[in-house]
Amino acid sequence: MYQPVEGNPRMTRNEAMERYPDHYILMQRDSDGDMRDPMGTVLYIGDDGDELFSVQVKLPVRGGVVSEGINIQRYSIGGVVVARSSI
Repeated sequence: MYQPVEGNPRMTRNEAMERYPDHYILMQRDSDGDMRDPMGTVLYIGDDGDELFSVQVKLPVRGGVVSEGINIQRYSIGGVVVARSSI
């Protein structure tokens, strides 16, 4: 389930991840700026990243990005996989 964010606040991606720690966030990035921590407008928050991605495609949100809140990232499986070759 997702919901629009009232007032469409402008902030960086990292600020949005902290403000909405338990949600997925759909933002519309500004055309310029730092790609590591882009500035943009928060449009929607929700509990399903795939659902927000679908919203991004359907609307379409130009320059849209879906991010995870910091509490969701804490429980995600992630890391670096290193493989060895035995040649």
